[in-house]
Order: sequence, then C-alpha cells, then structure tokens
Amino acid sequence: MYNVLLASVGAFFDAPAEIPFLFKKADCNVHIFCAKESWLTANSFHDQWIEASNNEQEFARQLIELVHQKQDFYNWVLLLDDVTVRIMNETITNDFLFSKILPLTKIENRYILSSKAGLSAACLQYNIATPKFINYTPEITTETIFSYLQFPILLKENFSFSGLGIQFCATPNEFENCLQKVKSTHQLVLQEFIEGEDIGVEAVFKDGKLVAYNASKILSYMYGKFSFTTRRLYYKNEVLAKELQKTGLAFGINGFANMQYIFHPQRNTYYLIEADLRANAWMVYSRFMESNFIYALREMTQGKIRTYFPTTTPLNKEIEIAIFDRDFRRCIKQKDFVGICRWLFNYKGYWRFLPIYDTVFAKRIFKKMLKDLFKIKN
Repeated sequence: MYNVLLASVGAFFDAPAEIPFLFKKADCNVHIFCAKESWLTANSFHDQWIEASNNEQEFARQLIELVHQKQDFYNWVLLLDDVTVRIMNETITNDFLFSKILPLTKIENRYILSSKAGLSAACLQYNIATPKFINYTPEITTETIFSYLQFPILLKENFSFSGLGIQFCATPNEFENCLQKVKSTHQLVLQEFIEGEDIGVEAVFKDGKLVAYNASKILSYMYGKFSFTTRRLYYKNEVLAKELQKTGLAFGINGFANMQYIFHPQRNTYYLIEADLRANAWMVYSRFMESNFIYALREMTQGKIRTYFPTTTPLNKEIEIAIFDRDFRRCIKQKDFVGICRWLFNYKGYWRFLPIYDTVFAKRIFKKMLKDLFKIKN
C-alpha cells in the first residue's frame, strides 16, 4: 500500500478538503495532519487523522518529528496550502527533510516557494518567459520605475494568495496611492502588466518531469481579475505543455503545481506569472476530463513514471467546469441571474459539479455558503 501524508496548517483555506479524495481513488492509504478545525478534516476519504497544533511554529516542529519517526512509512508527504509551504520552507534546514517534505528536488531553488519575487528571479535565471519586473526598495524613485517599466504595472506583495496582495497601478500617482496600502514592502515586486488571455494550469510533476496537466481559459472571477476563479473552460495545449516540461525540469518541481499564464497573441508568448507548488480545488475536477489526475497518481504510486497526456482528446475540444460553492456565491453577490439559471436548469450538466459525492464535505460547504450569503454568525 502506498502511504500518503497530507498536511495543512490553515483553517481558512477550503481547497485541501477535497484532495484526500484524489489519493483515495488512486488506491492510496491517506493520513491527514492538521488541526481539528482545518478544512482538511472535512472529508470521508482519509484513513487516519493526526491532530496538529494550529500554531505555525509548533505545527512545523510536530510535522518534522512525525516525518522523522515514520520516514520509512510515508512514501509521499504533501503540503496543501501556501502558508504551510512557507513555514516549512523557513523551518527546514537539512537535505533529508527538504527532499521528504518540500515540493522540489533542487534545494538551490527553494527561494521560489511561496515567493513572487523568487519566482520572477527564477524565471529570469532559467530563461522562462515572465513579465518584466523590478524589486521595490524604499530608495527607488518613480522615475527609475518608469525608465524600466511602462505603466500600467502590477504591485505584488511577496507572499500573498487568492489574488490578495496584488494591486493594479495605471499611473505613477496611482502607484503612490497603492504603495500606502501595502502591508510590507519587503521583496515587493513591481511587474509589467500584460494584456492577454488568462490561462489557469494544474499540473503534477515527478522529479521535475511533467506527468499530467490541464489548461483552462478563465470564464469568471469571484470579485475581480486578481481574485480566485469560479468557472473555467478546459482544453489541451501542446505549446503550453512544452513550457510546463521546461519549467518543471528547470525548477525541479516534485508534486502538484497551481500555475497561471498570460498569453500575448501579438508576441505569441506564454508568460508565467504565478506558480504555487501545492494542490488546488480545480485538480479534483479533473475527474470530468480525460487528463484525470486520479489515473496519473495511481500510475505514479505504482512506480510507472510516464507522461500521462491522452492522445485521443482533440486540441479544440473544450470542457466547461464550475466549482459550485464559489460560482453560486458569485452569482448571488454579482446578481448574475444567467449564472443562477445555469445551476437551476443543469446547463451543460452543471449538477454533476455538486459536492454530493461526499456527505461530510457537502455538509460543511453548504454551511459555509449559508454563512456567507446570509451573514450567519457562529
């Protein structure tokens, strides 16, 4: 039996709740390591729950101790949210723990983990297309910025997720106003804003080799362009697959990757703008596509490391996917009556995206929706 340990320190991030389903369906023995209130406990697909502290430093100490104790038992340790990746990267100091816990094979590239500044620097180092950028320092002037970057630009806080910590600055004056809202200017990234097609990518790598991927056009955002997405249109893209292969080998990605690209049609270039090396909620929906991550994981855990690119899917075939709780809440908040009708009348089979495959998860997700929509307090 292939033994997997899934770890998450955050209680606010709901994506980890569905990840055990992927591994259980891939015939793995699934253990979860998290606090009682974590979303990671909200599923029916784990075999054992190991309770952890919700204090970040204590969580890191406990996880390291557990991995040392059961280093021969767990075949794969996965960190399921950005906060967990960050604190473990900051805590781990030796090669064994790095290779066992962190989602990279190349320790020299650990600076990219949960770091927008690190990702930009790595793209430059490995000749991977990314928007022009400079790192902000208090001494830098708007004249210096303007000499290197043409406005509009993006202001990105180094550690942020779900679109938080990103601001659009159309002019130098707007930049000054945006700068006042930043929580920390440490390793702040100022980046060229590129007009183009937003592309979301989920991928899984083994020792730097791309095993499976799904690419999608973004159809709906929860709040705005820099927030998380609720609807996507999935398709295959051979050019992008080659970019993923190059990036995986360069960085040494080992595990899941949640990535975002911008395609600039005039330049015919795919620009990598985000690379979070952890799972996301969309990966579970791969079961509705031919590039099903469950099949890929099953083969990986059986030692069959091969590229899992189905050849029977036409490149022009598109599959529309929506995450129920996110998209329905978006429809209510934005008064999107067409969107509400998609769910009410099973548009393109939308009912199959309802989370009724797991009663534990469904109960918690519907409770969350009610609290959000009607502002119900505990």
